Amino acid sequence: MLSKVLVVAGLGAAGWFYVIDGSKLDEAMVRDFYEKQQIGFLSRNPEALCKQFASNVVINSETVILGQKQVQTLNQKTACEATHDSFKSFTDIGGKTGGILMMDYQYKIDSIEIAANKKRATVVTSNILTMGGSLMEFRTTSNEELVRNYREVQLVKSDSKTGMDMNLAGMADPAKFFGKQ
Repeated sequence: MLSKVLVVAGLGAAGWFYVIDGSKLDEAMVRDFYEKQQIGFLSRNPEALCKQFASNVVINSETVILGQKQVQTLNQKTACEATHDSFKSFTDIGGKTGGILMMDYQYKIDSIEIAANKKRATVVTSNILTMGGSLMEFRTTSNEELVRNYREVQLVKSDSKTGMDMNLAGMADPAKFFGKQ
């Protein structure tokens, strides 16, 4: 009888730790989230990025490309589809230029605010995704909310604005912008 009580108490403590303590966030976890995001971009791993979206994520995105504004609201499924589509486009562009498209992704965390209950973080970030050297450059600023669900930090809300610049002079010397052929 005592062994059953100890087993139940042990399982209860483990469950509490997993569910309650496993949902607390700190600044180091937030920074690790963005580092993993950068690794996902640079390794061209859309699945790693999709795992960062919470099941209830809402992403409000405003993108301006060549003067054309596109506004989208994405959920987990559509955000993951868009991520896969973007990486497929990167691969297609790289193939059309005779090689792998050179990509760089840099981010900066402008501010982190951890909620008093340590269950949510509000983060202001900026990032730059460059392709083909400086042929295409995407600059994004975001206000995001992160939570920790069952020991995983995930994005639950993002309001972002992205602008794209193109350096068309790079078309005159593709090797300079897309790497050695």
